[in-house]
Amino acid sequence: MYQKSIAFAKSQLPADLLVSAADLYTEEKGYGFVIEKNRREQERLQLPELNSAFCVWYWDNSKNLSTLVDTANGITITASELCTYKEGLPLSFKLKTPHAGCYQISLTVSCEEKACENLIIFTGRRHLAARNIFIKAGDCYQATFTIHICDFIPRGKEEVYEDTTLDLTLLGENISLSYLSVREIEIPVIYIAGDSTVTDQSGCYPYDPGCCYSGWGQMLSAFAKPGIAISNHAHSGLTTESFRSEGHYAIVKHFIQRGDYYLIQFAHNDQKCSELDAAGGYRKRLITYIEEIRACGAVPILVTPLARNTWKGDGTYNDLLVDYAAECIRIGTEYQVPVIDLHEYSMNFVKQEGLDQAKRYFYPKDYTHTNDYGAYRMAGFIASRLAELEGLNTFFDNSAAQPWTPPQKISLPLPPEGYETEHISALPSIEKLERPKDVIVRVELLNDLVKTVGYVPVNVYNDMYPDVTGHEWYAGVVEVSYQNSLVDPKYTADGSFHPLAPVTWEQLISFCINGYKSRKATALKEDPIHLAKQLGIIKETYQPEKAVTRREALCALLALEKAL
Repeated sequence: MYQKSIAFAKSQLPADLLVSAADLYTEEKGYGFVIEKNRREQERLQLPELNSAFCVWYWDNSKNLSTLVDTANGITITASELCTYKEGLPLSFKLKTPHAGCYQISLTVSCEEKACENLIIFTGRRHLAARNIFIKAGDCYQATFTIHICDFIPRGKEEVYEDTTLDLTLLGENISLSYLSVREIEIPVIYIAGDSTVTDQSGCYPYDPGCCYSGWGQMLSAFAKPGIAISNHAHSGLTTESFRSEGHYAIVKHFIQRGDYYLIQFAHNDQKCSELDAAGGYRKRLITYIEEIRACGAVPILVTPLARNTWKGDGTYNDLLVDYAAECIRIGTEYQVPVIDLHEYSMNFVKQEGLDQAKRYFYPKDYTHTNDYGAYRMAGFIASRLAELEGLNTFFDNSAAQPWTPPQKISLPLPPEGYETEHISALPSIEKLERPKDVIVRVELLNDLVKTVGYVPVNVYNDMYPDVTGHEWYAGVVEVSYQNSLVDPKYTADGSFHPLAPVTWEQLISFCINGYKSRKATALKEDPIHLAKQLGIIKETYQPEKAVTRREALCALLALEKAL
């Protein structure tokens, strides 16, 4: 059996609990494991920012892949009969704490009959705690980590979600979680503000570090010693302005205390807004953050923006963020604020590796956002510079981190041959549809189409269109639509995406059939109009230029869903 010892001064839970493989997490119980079954059943468990941030690939959405098993040493996780792979399943445990704050986790991981070659431990929403841990057969591993838990605004939401849950995830073969002790402590916290290159990104399993988006903020915890905690509030698409206006800064201001630290990295999205130019709005807002954080008794630290893997046609590096990096350094000098020059470090690293070799540190086919390998590398540099600052040198050191080298080739996994699964509708019923007579706009339709076809959601946006900025709720929808060629180029011929343009029947047919053909190779050569009629997406007669209502669009998508 797995024993959980709780040492909360104000806990409503018993001091000690015996937890078995049958204990799946529920809000009422307040503790338990999270696997596919209860994640599907509980809406809150589907929000990666409030959980472990691990999820399945879309082709496994309806499957129960994981089986929890009681062992002599604790609880282990194995693949079910429906699982097409036998490694990379996350063993995730979730626990309600009395309130937000800092906690110390002590755990014991036991190894079964065979050795564990590489144990990886994550806390919270995929914050790396430890990696590359070898455990001999029959031996155990014990460790202590410190974490911070507080409120958060999930992606696509506007309101603050109260979060007081602790998440622990183990990845490794032949292991069991044997013991867990949690107690509240008072320690300094490093709060982080930033964009998608910094934020906590989710990852699909089976776990492959090369195929997970990752911000350096979620990897920094791997370099921190016990006694300090990381609280990452960075979000995809944010600017120095929207971090404040959308409510993320208010959370930091509520929790930050004297003696805490505030890391700030923006620019990737500021450069898309004329009012946030480097020497103007960007500079002004950074200075305001500095003054306000100092007034709280905390220490602001500027980080220059992560460099992209962008090159010119003549083979020279294309630095798109030089003005913003220079402004950070200038502000640091004027206001005596520590500056970590991540821009110079990452740019030199990309130049040294070259375009093709540097790709291994970025998410496949992405030149802005790192994968776990790249984020770990950048976090290691951040940690080495924090080790040089008074007050933080106790918690970080500038010795070389254990390398995490990616393979020469990284490719996203593909659905299994002959992929078929029971489809669970993500669409509302016609009876519960809001505003049925309103005309549907492009991003509304594409948002539902992406769900219908089953594409993998993304929290990033790669700046393809001047009329779409990363902080918009639909930026990820635009990214997925672009990656999967849902929108015919003729509808963006002027270079813009027109996210709020009304959808005509001609466009609806084009979008839906592009989605259908991406899942049904046998339909590639068929005429779109004929195919749309055959699938029931449109009737025999229709008006190509007429705008589509939300009810009409839903009926078309339900027909497409049935055909898939």
